[in-house]
Amino acid sequence: MKTIYTSIYIGLLLWITAACTTDPTNNTATTTIPSGPVDVGVGGGMLPNSMPYVVGTWHGVIPCIDCPGITYDLQLNEDNTFEETRVYQNRDMGETIRTGTWRITDEGVLELNNRDAEPTRFGLSTAGELNMLDESGNPLETPMTDMYRLRRDPEVAESDTQLWTGRVGVDFVATGNEPGWLLEIDLEEGMYFKTLPSETISLSAPLPAPATEGNTTRYRAQTDDGELVVELTETPCTDTMSGNMFPYTVQVIAKGERFVGCGKYLGEAGRQ
Repeated sequence: MKTIYTSIYIGLLLWITAACTTDPTNNTATTTIPSGPVDVGVGGGMLPNSMPYVVGTWHGVIPCIDCPGITYDLQLNEDNTFEETRVYQNRDMGETIRTGTWRITDEGVLELNNRDAEPTRFGLSTAGELNMLDESGNPLETPMTDMYRLRRDPEVAESDTQLWTGRVGVDFVATGNEPGWLLEIDLEEGMYFKTLPSETISLSAPLPAPATEGNTTRYRAQTDDGELVVELTETPCTDTMSGNMFPYTVQVIAKGERFVGCGKYLGEAGRQ
């Protein structure tokens, strides 16, 4: 029961502001807070445990009660202001923007402050992630805890596979939206596909021999849970959520369902 209450609280904490401030005649809702004295980052801008400086863009897709996921972007500025953008996938309601100030507490917790809502808090992970905390500043106790995390914008350091995935050695990664999904290919190990955030489909297989035709490389594998077919076509692709450009258009057929999105090699190791 505690897990259910915690999950519901986090959902309300983050999104009730959007529901209360959205103008039905305007798909963009913005809440601002006047600038004022705020705490500066611990150690002159360096996080505890020799973490990188938090200023920059953070991104994630966090759980949604009745939609595939919530695309969550957080911009932390050097003047201790922030801009938070949320987009509910598969909903025609536009984006919700919240602004305010951020600080790092004495306990090393990143805290977002806005006058119209309770503070939102993140733990500063030594893995280079922001992990969402509950109202008391403690780790969330929910089966989907791993989904409540943000990573730096991959364009900041695209060669670091940990910005895309927790798996070491991934050479190629692709994502798609509506519904959300993730594909990882390790050229020495295999490929892994899952839908997000519910993981209704999750398939992994050793990497089969590729079949190449023109600028398309195709991998076809049979798993215990169904067939997994991956096609990587070297043609520009625009992510439908972020607007970012990627060099590969990716099509995945998993258990008979078709998914289309964008991908890229992480560094030069994946190019043959």
